[in-house]
Amino acid sequence: MNIDSNLTYARALYYRLWHYMVVFVHDESVFSELKALVNHLKDFPFDPSTAHSWEELHAFLEQGLEAFKEEQNALLFAPGEGFIPMSASYYLEGQDNGKKRLEAIALLKQSGLRIESHTITSPVAEDDLAFLTLMMNAFLQQLLEDQSFFSLHEKLFKDFFHLFSDAFIKAIASHEKSACYLNFATILGAFIQHERLFFNLV
Repeated sequence: MNIDSNLTYARALYYRLWHYMVVFVHDESVFSELKALVNHLKDFPFDPSTAHSWEELHAFLEQGLEAFKEEQNALLFAPGEGFIPMSASYYLEGQDNGKKRLEAIALLKQSGLRIESHTITSPVAEDDLAFLTLMMNAFLQQLLEDQSFFSLHEKLFKDFFHLFSDAFIKAIASHEKSACYLNFATILGAFIQHERLFFNLV
């Protein structure tokens, strides 16, 4: 199998971006990493619609960490305010800690990787979006060195991201306090369609 390393690296960056958008951004150093990633990726939009969304996202982040934290808290971490699920189990089974968590654990064990990050400051379930995006990023990084990781990352997309991403995108796009995340939803929607084309799922 001939895998384009540049494409693999670019896909890894998108999952890394998704990770920053769903993990609690708690300090300036993590926020700076998010801003640097957006600043890089905005120069490579999929189309005019995503180009506009990248510029809007970039402009919002320029307001600073507190503005981002306020919206992130309102959408993802404030209980009772337009609840947005953060686990694959919830999207696909209607409850946390379902079969999808067990599937994620099994996939992680199969990979042999130990996945940790300075961005995750408290324990999260293996099917939490923050962990799944980190795991996909890790699989893609490994794929650059070892093509045997292709089947693992393919299974992770088909059994997880392909199944819940539309519901997540709709949730963040339709939230009444979504501004920054509304632009992210447009970008993420275009990326997921790209991923489905990559895996012949369209």
